[in-house]
This record gives sequence, structure tokens and C-alpha cells, in this order.
Amino acid sequence: MKKLFASLLVCVLILTATGSASAESVEIFYGPEGGFSRVNNARTLRFSDGSKKPATLANSLMHRIDSLEPGSTVKIAMYSMSDFQTLDFWLQSAVNKQLSCKLLLCGVSEWSASSRERIAKAIEKVANAAEKEGKSLDFQLAAVTAAAMKRNGREHTLEDGKIIYGTMHEKFGIFYRPGNPVPHSSFNGSANISVTSDKIYAENRVFFDEQPAVARQFAEEFARLWNEYSEIVYGSWLPEKYIETSHVPGYVKIVFNSEPSDELQLTRIDSELINLIHRVEASGSLDLAMFSLTRLELAEAILRSAERNPDARFRLLLDHAQLDDADPLQSKLGPWLEQKAAEMGIKNIQVRYRFRRNAYGFSLEEKKPILLSFLSLFLHHKNVTVNGKEMAIGSYNWSNSAEFLNFENVMFFNTFYKDHQKIIDSFKAEFETLWNSRMPATISRPRKGVPQTVTLTEGKTLHKELLKTLEKDENHKVLAALDREAFKTFAQIVTDTGLSEKAARRGIRALEADKFIVKWSKDGVEGYSQAD
Repeated sequence: MKKLFASLLVCVLILTATGSASAESVEIFYGPEGGFSRVNNARTLRFSDGSKKPATLANSLMHRIDSLEPGSTVKIAMYSMSDFQTLDFWLQSAVNKQLSCKLLLCGVSEWSASSRERIAKAIEKVANAAEKEGKSLDFQLAAVTAAAMKRNGREHTLEDGKIIYGTMHEKFGIFYRPGNPVPHSSFNGSANISVTSDKIYAENRVFFDEQPAVARQFAEEFARLWNEYSEIVYGSWLPEKYIETSHVPGYVKIVFNSEPSDELQLTRIDSELINLIHRVEASGSLDLAMFSLTRLELAEAILRSAERNPDARFRLLLDHAQLDDADPLQSKLGPWLEQKAAEMGIKNIQVRYRFRRNAYGFSLEEKKPILLSFLSLFLHHKNVTVNGKEMAIGSYNWSNSAEFLNFENVMFFNTFYKDHQKIIDSFKAEFETLWNSRMPATISRPRKGVPQTVTLTEGKTLHKELLKTLEKDENHKVLAALDREAFKTFAQIVTDTGLSEKAARRGIRALEADKFIVKWSKDGVEGYSQAD
């Protein structure tokens, strides 16, 4: 009788959380600046003050916070947060609407320590200001620690003896109505809350509005991470109420590899993906957009599926860094997969790589030109679509670290479920735009951020040529002078580089020949900028 009463109570709370059925929806948003496809980047969002703003990643999150009722609860788990405009919006909303907030960050990476400190100071500043106005700020900040990951076996010793720890690599959030313990909405995707995700990288974030069946899955994960792996950074640490939940048919299924499958091991994500890959139909398709492809079992699954279905189409769109497989320890499998396909006589796999010439530069640390990954305008999606009917998307790179070290998640969409085909089609538009954005033969104006893709042969040829060009001191000095979207005249380049006019001209000619830079007129003045 007690169980029946409890079940009825949960049903009532879920119905209360859901609101009207017409409000239930799923939407996906993209970086950079709303995405590359016109279908995606032409959208706008209307805020409560009547303003309309582009449907970007940052605006999509602020729009969700803007729509919350006073007294609502917000819980966000985020690998990295460095978009302080969005943080400020959240903090001010928390004060004005008296929201209850929890933010869980990854505290494993040393590089993110300064960001966490800045966030804590921002929270404290707003809390102090609110107190002076007779208001309050209910905000707890915590971080997943290396000690917690070590305690749970998420560590690995490298050949040089260095120990690395897994990270909390997830990027999701949950929203609750006042007084209701059942969350009503949530979001998840590949994107951190950062300016680079919003304005530079190819990213995604999916919002599930008025879908408690989805939000409860994220609530379970948040409670597990908060209770078992976090330490407080700001505020008083209060434990989360852990409620075990299950996937509800008709809604997105989410797989978390922090979830125990039994007393001895955690859930595997790769097995779910392999099953999906094996569902490619005889005349079907597989489209992969992936930041990192280094997990052999997943690459082999693609090969087996392609061999078994010679009339199906397999397209792999990978990040720029994936074409450079010179270091075998990095296990970049795009080139390997192409080679194996050729050896096996498999002809239905195509691979392209996002590419940027100005991702190459001179490393002062290594004292040579290299591919500087932070300049490569990441293809940061982690997505696979099968037969145009099923899609897996989330935080999970196809790598060993994602499977065995980090905490990750993957959402599974199916065209049989409401709104899922819309999300699959939206990502298809993004994929097609990127896939078909081939590198132009000529460049007349700067086009930073415009997507460009190359084949492996094209990419490796360019890789060698561009590195060779930057070996000359005058060339990399001129290129460095035009960093950060600079526009400079010839005279300014000479002054800034300290080169002679003759050397500067040689450098400019070499860089123009390789399409590193472009000569153009800005406001009637002739000068130079980086081409891409």
C-alpha cells in the first residue's frame, strides 16, 4: 500500500512538473554563433523583456534561466565554465528571482583552477551586494576532485610514470519548479559554458523542456557526482537526494559511464555505440562528427559495418588535429581507418577533416612550427547518426580516456519518438554544411570561422607545406603579427616584426602563396590579415 501511494505521489509531482502537454519540446542549439547551417543560425529567442536575440549557445542558456519562475532551482554540471557574461546573468537572476543554485565543475585539471577561483569570487561579490540590499543569494559551487577520481579507480599511469586522472567531462543542467522535487526540464551536449564554445567551436546543446522523464535521468547523475565525487568551493555543502531512475520509452535514453552496472564495474558507453553502428541498414548510412577518434573498438565496428553493408554510405567528419597521426602514442584512427578500408577493399567510407591554415604557428616552447590545437577552431561535436533515424550525441569522445577515465554521457535519439526527427534533421543540416564546405581555390577577403574541410591526402600535403613555410623566421614573424584577426598595413608589419622591408616582403609573398594571409582593403586602406 505504501509503495502504491509513493508511486501515485511521484506521478502527481511529474504531472505538476510537466505542465501542459503542448509545452513539451526538444530543441538543439549550436556553436559557433548559432551554427553553420542557415536553418540553424537564422533562429532567434525572445526574452521576457521583449528583446529578440540570436539563438546561440550562450543565449539559449540565458533564455532558459530567464523563463524560470521565482523560487525555482537550477543545477548545472559543467566540465568548464569561462563565459562570465552568462554567469553574471545567472547570478543576477538568482538574486532577483531567489533561485536556488548548484554548480558542479571539474576540479581535476590544473588549467581550470583560475576559472573556478574567479567564479567563486564572482559569486561572493554578488552575494555581498545582495545582502546590502536586504536580499540573499542561494548558490553552492563544488568541484569534482582528482582525489575522488583516484579513490574510484579513474586513473592511469603513463609510460613515463606520470599519473593522469579522469575528468568530469559532462555538460548538463536541470531545472525545478518551486517546491517540486521532480525536475521539469534539462539540457545536455558537447558545449562548455565558454566564449570559445559560443563563438568559435563547432558545438551543440540540446534542451528538453517539460520532460521530467529526461530531466530525472540527469538529476540522478547530478546527485551521484555531487555526493560521491565533489568538494565544496563556495557555500555550504549540502548533499543531493539520490533518486534512482530509468529510461522511459518515448523519451531520450541517456547512458552515463559513472553509473555502476554492478558492484565491481561501471556502465560502458562503447558497447551501446557499437550496437548502434551495427544497426546500419543495407542501403542505409552512418554520419560521424567527432572531435577525437582514438578508440580502436569503435573504429573497427565502423569497418565491420561498412564491409557488411557495401551499399550503405559511411561519412566521417573529424577535427583538424585528427589527420596528424605522426605520433603513434596518440592513436589517431582517422588515417588508420582509411588505410584499413583500402586494404580490405571497402569503398563506401569517406573521411574529411575540418581544416584551418592559421592553426599552424611557431611554438616558442618547442622552438619549431607546429599545429597549435587551440587555434584550430575545434570540430567539438561528438555525434553519430545512423540511417537518418537514430542519433547518439553527448559529451563522449570516441577515446579510451572517455570510456575508462572520464565521466561522460551519451543521449540516444530515435525517430519513432516525438520531436526526435526534428533534432536529427537539424544536426543533419549542420553536418551537411560542414561536410560540403570544401577549401576554396582562391581567397579575396578574410574568412575566419568559415568552415573548411579537406581529405586526408589534401590535409597531409598542406600540413607538410605549411610547417615548412613557417620554418623561416621572417614568415612566422609576419604571421604572428597578424594574429587575433589583426589588419595591418605593410608599414605596420615592418614596424611590428622588426624585419627589413625586403624580408617583410619575402615573408608576405610566402604566406600569400600558401594562403596563410590575404591582401585586402578595409575602409579604403590596403593591408593584410590572416586568411582563415
